[in-house]
Amino acid sequence: MATLLRNHRQIVVGENYDRVKYEIRKEASMTTNEVVGLLKKGRASAGRTKFKEAIVYYEKALSLDPNNPEAWYLRAAAFIETGRNAEALNDCARAIVLNQNYADAWSKKGHALYNLERFEEAVFACTRALALNGNDASAWYIKGVCLDELGRNDEAQEAYGKSLELEIILDMEAEKKKVGK
Repeated sequence: MATLLRNHRQIVVGENYDRVKYEIRKEASMTTNEVVGLLKKGRASAGRTKFKEAIVYYEKALSLDPNNPEAWYLRAAAFIETGRNAEALNDCARAIVLNQNYADAWSKKGHALYNLERFEEAVFACTRALALNGNDASAWYIKGVCLDELGRNDEAQEAYGKSLELEIILDMEAEKKKVGK
């Protein structure tokens, strides 16, 4: 008879192997649902500009599932809103390690790098974000600002133009939804 330790509970492994598998799956499902709920509460808090509260929810989610790239990304976003840009940069890096194609994490990394006045790195991060999602108006804008700071005015104007174009399209789509067409 062997034992398995799972989330601080000891489960006996032996004749009840199927029961143990069931318990582990059930526990994993509960944890996933709990993480989803915590992220939802964090987003709601952030939507009300209660970023410190949101950070607490994201930290609880990360304690349950440190391999969730969305939780790292969301906490990074809240850190940026509270001026904690170095911590945001670390969280973006964690999200990207978990999912190298996470466009939003690359975009947020660009934002954190811009705030830290690391403009060349920010341009790189935004360029990577845009390679993954060319319709990210925020990444285009941050890229434009950084290019401006680097004296690359023609490239900056192109990035600003793309950002503005996307913002107009997003505004039009939002208006259509509002009108119900």
